[in-house]
Amino acid sequence: MTEGSRVRTLEPQAFDIELQSGQGPCLVAFLKRNDRYRDQMKILEEASAAYGGVFRFYLFDADYLDTALERFKVKGTPTFLLFREGREVSRLIGESDRETLGEFIESALEMG
Repeated sequence: MTEGSRVRTLEPQAFDIELQSGQGPCLVAFLKRNDRYRDQMKILEEASAAYGGVFRFYLFDADYLDTALERFKVKGTPTFLLFREGREVSRLIGESDRETLGEFIESALEMG
């Protein structure tokens, strides 16, 4: 997490606590630290700045990514999962740009 970031890094033991906290919907990003990581992280940071008042934004800790990929049946990264009331409601698979991630978040807002 960079200074001033609204994106919190989550470890597995904190994940369930955050999901069940009832503090509103959240978006969880699963990103590998590869050549696309910096660009995807920047897009995630921009989305958190734009929608941080409505959504909580998390980056699943890369050290535990293999476990998370299995648990959430994520086939590859990047993948973005939206949770509401502790349950997954939508998923965006693959590299994203600012517009695509924004549309994904907006569609989740429309779901209520």
